[in-house]
Amino acid sequence: MRFAGILVALWCVCAGAAQAAEVQATFSLPAGFEDKTVSWSATPLDLGPDADVLSAMIMEPDALAGPWQVVLEPRQYLISAFSEQEVFELTVTVAALPAAQAFEVPLLSLESSVAYKCDGAAACTYSDTATGLGFALPPLWAAEQPFFADLGEGVRAEEVSAVFFEDIEGEGGSVWFLNPVDWVEDEAGPCRDVAPGVLCTFDLDGAAEAGFAVIAPSLAVAGTAP
Repeated sequence: MRFAGILVALWCVCAGAAQAAEVQATFSLPAGFEDKTVSWSATPLDLGPDADVLSAMIMEPDALAGPWQVVLEPRQYLISAFSEQEVFELTVTVAALPAAQAFEVPLLSLESSVAYKCDGAAACTYSDTATGLGFALPPLWAAEQPFFADLGEGVRAEEVSAVFFEDIEGEGGSVWFLNPVDWVEDEAGPCRDVAPGVLCTFDLDGAAEAGFAVIAPSLAVAGTAP
């Protein structure tokens, strides 16, 4: 009986520790976007090289308007929120604290890192020396500075990433993401295979299809064929 009591006590301690390991976290969008309907996800950034990233992701099944409340294990995450026009991201460490934690997830502005713009009447061709990515843009499209994504713990993605978008005023312009790190097609939108990886978009409308027709066949990394 004493042995059974010890086992029960140990089970209670372990169960209590497992429950204490989970933390209530609330993520909200910045001022001006508070009630924006977005799809939320949390991607752990301390996974091993052979880990299944999609299985490890925590995703809200339905798009939400307002803060996202979720229970997470204490670790580092990439928090992402997608609307039809915007992307919000934050790298955050959820601490092992008993109290609930709250974070604001900032907007990733497409305009803040515009590196290439095609203002002419015909398509423009570019070669990014920093990453070796070659690409073409349709007229009135632009691109962010291509980059190799930081996967955390000093690990850099092998595939180059970039964002191509309609250079128009206001919301609603088409956007293509080259090799987005934590994109889930069922949640964010469709992806298509291209030479350097995948191109993903929120919605396949006429403008997106026209942009894809120019951008996709032009994509190549220095030393490889498009």
